[in-house]
Amino acid sequence: MRSLRIAWLWMTTSFKAAPLLMTISSVLVALRAVAAPTQTYGVSLLVDGLAGDRSSTIALGIGIIVGGLAVSFVADVVGWPLQDTAQERMAGRVHADLLDVTTGIPGLTHHERPDVADRLELVRERAWRMGVGAEVLLWAFATVANTVTVLGLLGSVHPLLLLLPLLGASRIWSAYVSSTRQHKAWEDSLPQERLVDRLIEVSKDARTGLELRVFGLGRVLVERIFSLQTERYRRRVEAARWGGKVDGTVRLAFGLAYAAAVVWVIVRARDGLQTAGDVVLVLLLAPQVDQMTGGIAQNVHWVGEVVRSFSRYDWLREYAKDNSWRTSTDPAPARLSSGIELRNVGFSYPGSDSAVLSNVSLTLPAGSAVALVGENGAGKTTLVKLLARMYDPTTGHILVDGVDLATISPDSWRSQLSAGFQDFVKFELTAREVVGIGDVSSESDDAVRAAISRGEAESVVAGLPLGLDTQLGKKFTDGVELSGGQWQRLALARAFMRERPLLLLLDEPTAALDPDAEHRLYEQYAAAARIAASETGGVTVLVSHRFSTVRMADLIVVMHNGRVEEVGSHEDLLAAGARYAELFELQARAYR
Repeated sequence: MRSLRIAWLWMTTSFKAAPLLMTISSVLVALRAVAAPTQTYGVSLLVDGLAGDRSSTIALGIGIIVGGLAVSFVADVVGWPLQDTAQERMAGRVHADLLDVTTGIPGLTHHERPDVADRLELVRERAWRMGVGAEVLLWAFATVANTVTVLGLLGSVHPLLLLLPLLGASRIWSAYVSSTRQHKAWEDSLPQERLVDRLIEVSKDARTGLELRVFGLGRVLVERIFSLQTERYRRRVEAARWGGKVDGTVRLAFGLAYAAAVVWVIVRARDGLQTAGDVVLVLLLAPQVDQMTGGIAQNVHWVGEVVRSFSRYDWLREYAKDNSWRTSTDPAPARLSSGIELRNVGFSYPGSDSAVLSNVSLTLPAGSAVALVGENGAGKTTLVKLLARMYDPTTGHILVDGVDLATISPDSWRSQLSAGFQDFVKFELTAREVVGIGDVSSESDDAVRAAISRGEAESVVAGLPLGLDTQLGKKFTDGVELSGGQWQRLALARAFMRERPLLLLLDEPTAALDPDAEHRLYEQYAAAARIAASETGGVTVLVSHRFSTVRMADLIVVMHNGRVEEVGSHEDLLAAGARYAELFELQARAYR
């Protein structure tokens, strides 16, 4: 059943990309495939007509030969440009579909599981092979038409000659098993390939250049890459050698069998059992049969590659469907009345049995500013990801005004969020776009400049040669590179694009700034949070290691080993004299 689905996906994708072009091309390739063996039949008629002095047979033979030449000429002149265009459209459609499917997966699970990441990498790497699917499909149509014609002509001479193409099928088998073995070697070496790609990326990335040189890692990286490459190629060369031996043996046997068949037809012709035209027909069909079976054998690899690529694409579509949270259809609320509640929430990352969060129960009141504190690895960032619904809890529930977050559409929920992260993305776009993508629905100049002002990034924009129109990133001509702090200020401005979010997530977004700049920015965030709280009941969640910032929050949540250990205001937690008070005293002592 799945094989039929994959074949249907291949065919429909090809024809949907260019329906008219594919239809015309299919007819032309079929005519071109039939033309050559039909002309051979015309030659055989011509020989028989000359031998028997039959004018009608001579005329028919000449007519078939000329007609075949005309069909081949038209098919070549018109067909090749159409096929090239159809293939280009097919490639464009495949890449657009892949982008649509992968970006449509709402969660991050596929990035966290190595087995899924390997398969996704294989889908992306081999996507171009689906792009040639239109060409391979046309070749398949041509092969069917050519095979039927050749079989018909050989059978007209003698039914036993139909065994020759069947013997040629052994070459198809050898090509298939060789292709399968090489594909297995390729897939087995995929983890090394991913690691090699990553190491090459590290070795040429300007951001890693300093440490690579300081610690003398250049030779270490080169040796590691060489070792991995050697192992990759060893597997693939062994598979290729094995396939070459099998294919060579089978091809030799087929060649000997066809030679014997030609001798047999000649002997029958001497005995008067076959005509001279029959001998000519078999002789001229010999290279065509060899070409037909050889072509099939050679293209079995490509058919296999296209089928496997569409099989992976089918897997990706099914994976995206299974992980699309299709049952989450409720709209996000326009405002919060009670707030967000975590009820016995537990979470483990995909592929791991270790719990990152355990039995977390917590209420984030509507209109409140909540700070998450704790040592590294306490689970703060994971909790932020769950609130943004990048994952669903492994156990327990997150309720938004009493409604399970798992029932709310992820797109609807995220349209009500804004966020700033420590590991922000350096989007190498124009400065206007870098900020404006924080809210693509209101990417006007006024909104962008207002966000830049709130994020205190005016000095960054003022220093750019073309202002907001400046291309950022050294990878582009005339692109401008920014410092870490400048990139972070633009990322903070991006977080200010949505003025009234229901949930504002700030996961150490000012780590690259000095304490004074951080304090000023958090005052801006606090002012924005108060406005959002009064108008929409919005909640602000802050993760920071600086307690001078944390103390501004209405509610402070102390996390330890994936659990909530303390909850309260700054004054209450200091008075309790527990973990928060200890952490606060340690940091305060460092500033004295």
